[in-house]
Amino acid sequence: KVIMAEVKETELEVAFKLFDQDKDGLVTTEELKMLIEKVGGCMSEGEARGMMRQANKDSNGGIDYSEFRKLWAIVRGEEEDELEIREDFRRVDLDGNGFITKEEMLVVISDCDYFVSDKLVEAQKCIAELDVDQDGQVSYPEFILVWKYRK
Repeated sequence: KVIMAEVKETELEVAFKLFDQDKDGLVTTEELKMLIEKVGGCMSEGEARGMMRQANKDSNGGIDYSEFRKLWAIVRGEEEDELEIREDFRRVDLDGNGFITKEEMLVVISDCDYFVSDKLVEAQKCIAELDVDQDGQVSYPEFILVWKYRK
């Protein structure tokens, strides 16, 4: 079951920008597949088309911002899984601003005995792996995409 849980408008905007790679205001099947590949996953043409068809109300071949909330709900998936992933994100987003920074990752890693090597290097590596748009911080959309789709 796909949920249309209340998603903050800022999260939706950040997610839309990630998907709309050519910045033309439409998310295409190709852009959806490219983003999933960018996070280290793989999506068939059929899977991508199926998701797009569910969200595309006007059948114009692309998802505009008004249709994107539905696509984002489909991509996020089952409510229980998504709530768990969101909780994990919140644990690292220490200031609650919707982004994980290298500094926040370092605080979390410092409290963790699992990492034994240079904790700053580990924090930078974690951010680099999750930072799909390479802006130096990790948004929730980046976090869930990597979490769900990286192979």
